[in-house]
Amino acid sequence: MDFFDALIRYETNLWNHVDRRLQTAGAPSLAVLSALRVLKRYAPASRVQELRLELRITVGAASKLADRLEKEGLVQRQPHPSDRRSSLIALTPTGEQALTRGARVLQDALSEHLAGEDIGALVSAVRRLDERLAVSPAAAR
Repeated sequence: MDFFDALIRYETNLWNHVDRRLQTAGAPSLAVLSALRVLKRYAPASRVQELRLELRITVGAASKLADRLEKEGLVQRQPHPSDRRSSLIALTPTGEQALTRGARVLQDALSEHLAGEDIGALVSAVRRLDERLAVSPAAAR
């Protein structure tokens, strides 16, 4: 339980710290920045499904997030060329600028916070633990 409590506290504190830095810099929130990063990673074939999977949210939440990003002028939806039930989501020039600005602030904040730490080892450990949950029979329940 101590590990779980410490991890959750750290995640919350880190999220709030980075989000404040983004807000101060006039960059998008961490939630928006995370979505923009996903859409950029899957470009030009980004869909609501990628947001759902990468952000680990429901289809409804992912769809509402895409709607909000579109309303804010950060993305543009276009009909999927081969699946009429789906649409492709692309970053607009405003979305690209927001992503660039936010990624720079995020990188600076993390570099300062994690100075002296072995970033590769930290990333590897977190990914390894995350993968264990993904393949765990208990996680499927």
